[in-house]
Amino acid sequence: MPRRFNVRFAPTTQVSVQKPIACDQCQYSEIGTPPQRSRSGCKNCKKRRVKCDETFPVCLRCQKRGTVCESESSLPQWQLEISPLILSDITSPSQVRLLRHWCEKASQIMVLDPESNPFSFPILEYLHISPSLMPTILSISAAHERFFKKDCLETCLEERGKALLLLQKELGGRQQPHPITFMTVFMLGISTPWIDPSSSQFGYEHLNGARALIELILNPSTNTDSKFAQLALGTYLYWDMACSFLVDPNQQSTISSSIPEAVAKIAGDFHPIMGYSAEIMYTLANLGRYCRSFIDLGIRDKALEEEFETRLLAWRPTTKNTELILLGSSFRNHGLINLYRICGRTGCRIGEDLDMGNHSPVDNIETEKVIRQYALQTVKDLSLIPTHNWHTNMQAISLLTAGSELTADDHRERDMVVDRFTALYSINRLPGKLMAIDILQDVWQARDFEITISWVHIMLLRGWRLSLG
Repeated sequence: MPRRFNVRFAPTTQVSVQKPIACDQCQYSEIGTPPQRSRSGCKNCKKRRVKCDETFPVCLRCQKRGTVCESESSLPQWQLEISPLILSDITSPSQVRLLRHWCEKASQIMVLDPESNPFSFPILEYLHISPSLMPTILSISAAHERFFKKDCLETCLEERGKALLLLQKELGGRQQPHPITFMTVFMLGISTPWIDPSSSQFGYEHLNGARALIELILNPSTNTDSKFAQLALGTYLYWDMACSFLVDPNQQSTISSSIPEAVAKIAGDFHPIMGYSAEIMYTLANLGRYCRSFIDLGIRDKALEEEFETRLLAWRPTTKNTELILLGSSFRNHGLINLYRICGRTGCRIGEDLDMGNHSPVDNIETEKVIRQYALQTVKDLSLIPTHNWHTNMQAISLLTAGSELTADDHRERDMVVDRFTALYSINRLPGKLMAIDILQDVWQARDFEITISWVHIMLLRGWRLSLG
């Protein structure tokens, strides 16, 4: 029997902040009605005991100081109330608070639009099917509440331990896993780098397990609900793309033949994480694994490179939504830049391919022009999406790739990229956003000394496995 949700009115003391709205009148303007002030200022302003204007994601005082703003996003004026049947399974008030924090705030970091968020209240419908899902949600919520700070993860790790034990029972207690188990595996995996103090783990085991679950979900014999199958597949495609540079060549698995066929079927469907970009995410995942293999092994496949290039250049948006078009174009450029920079493929087939056997930087002038053109266009496009628009959530990966190609002449664009990553951290609190700034500073320092190197190389040299998804 489906669970029911009640509706409650938000407390009158709650800050009412302008919400991100995707409409023709406000897509590119951050100018709007000033937010009402309350006592819910950012942490920096509270520490300094100064008035905070509560601009989200970065208040004006933090903007002027150039500091990271640890602010709170607003709640919608109307909010759903969690069913008492669900709350009856929770043993402490702190768990109730964490579950509400997940539904109302933490889950927003997963999607393009908080108003269309299957990871928020809708995910509660699955709690009775997969017992490991509840502690997984509580674990991430506890870490998010404390900005994923390494010294504040006690509750997070405690709940995560419970989730892992319950997941083992779920996987071992059935002839085959329930498709809903995918949600637990995904969230445990994608959150691994968010809480890893060494920055060297990205949830490879969970990613591998999720791939097996996707193949199960796509199998017609399982009779998986088509809407859930589309949600799970799109979620996996985005996650796989985000981790594609991180998987060692000796750990890379052959993709099931059922996945490309399934990707083609959902190409025109909207997905809450990646919009209408299923096909390009699949291409970028394969390209990322190829680039990583080339970095480690130095073996090229020019025919495969040409196939990647052709697919990326042929990409066209299938939506009229301006923000989604800009995001899709930025991901396309992310792929082309890495193909040209890491593999040394001559941009747009200009001239002859280069000998990159020793991983030397691309020195073809025309290719450098093409790379810089894509980089500048990407930075410009992403800057058109205002930081109060939740579509900003999904631009970190392409922003890092484009930003890493900026030269000393592009000082204004460099500043914009750093400001955007700082805002991204304020929006979703993920530590990888600040790590990306460190990588960019290393890349820019080398570039200013006329040493050209990709951000992926810098990441690997640092011993990091940076997942920005």
